[in-house]
Amino acid sequence: MAFTGKVIRLNEKDYTRWKNAYQNIPNLNAYLMSRDEWLSREAKPDHRKRWFLSTAAYLAKVDARLAGENRRDEEGRRVDAFGKKVFKAMP
Repeated sequence: MAFTGKVIRLNEKDYTRWKNAYQNIPNLNAYLMSRDEWLSREAKPDHRKRWFLSTAAYLAKVDARLAGENRRDEEGRRVDAFGKKVFKAMP
């Protein structure tokens, strides 16, 4: 097994597929551990049974959010949703 949690159990093939599909998530294992804890403690039993589909949807949502936060222009500078450069304010 590539990832083994209390609820989530991914074989090498599925783990590699998710790692390639959700490239904007910097630490997939951390998100999987967090999701596994939530599934084992707070999720309803029927939700636990469908962990694979619900976790894939959750990771897709996280990946999309992180992709938006990490947009870059051709020169590698951060840009917002409209393509405007994002600058850090000086203290």
